[in-house]
Amino acid sequence: MSVYEENYRALHRLLPDLGADAAVLSSTEALPDLHMEVLERSKYTLTVAFLHTLDDNKVVPDMYLKIRVYNDARMAEVLTYQNKTGFARIYTYPNNKVRYPIEKRRVNVFFSEWLAYCIAKDYHCVYSATV
Repeated sequence: MSVYEENYRALHRLLPDLGADAAVLSSTEALPDLHMEVLERSKYTLTVAFLHTLDDNKVVPDMYLKIRVYNDARMAEVLTYQNKTGFARIYTYPNNKVRYPIEKRRVNVFFSEWLAYCIAKDYHCVYSATV
């Protein structure tokens, strides 16, 4: 559970106002913008999508993440990564979906590392729309 808690804290460092419906984050190092959009909102949870266009020439595909934020538990987990969804906690190996045995943990650790990268590169909100 610690990776989910770490993701929550890092997400709030990157986006202190998760109440915004949408945000564009930009880096001081002239790196590609990061787009965030709230997809679903309920009393205790928030579903957020991130789109990070990494390469204008499309050599590197755009990164797409859908994240569920649990405000009551102070956790955030990856629901979708590059259009792959429904991560089980553990997969038997080999499996028909060709998934790594601990793929859910791996995508959440990746999300944690990606958030740390964005924070280190000084991504900050340059545009935000609120309800």
